[in-house]
Amino acid sequence: MSNDKLNLQEISQTMMQLFVQDVLSRNNVSHENKRKLSDEQKEHLKKVVADLQAQVDEFVKGAMAKKEDEPEKVVEAPKNMTLRDMLKNKKKDN
Repeated sequence: MSNDKLNLQEISQTMMQLFVQDVLSRNNVSHENKRKLSDEQKEHLKKVVADLQAQVDEFVKGAMAKKEDEPEKVVEAPKNMTLRDMLKNKKKDN
């Protein structure tokens, strides 16, 4: 599971880099014409990233828990079985 989490983080980081590069290139921002962020803006960005990371972790944990909680597949009764036979089998199982 730890390996899956690292792999997920690596994928998210790559996707974020691609997204940021795309946004910057669409707005004609390069290393020469970018401006410095204030300390307040940097802190705000750090909070946003931390919040998003927490949401992703919560989602992954929920997905893993849901996967573990899935009930086993129910075996269907054969089509030619009567209701009486199904009830008898159910009583035997209990």
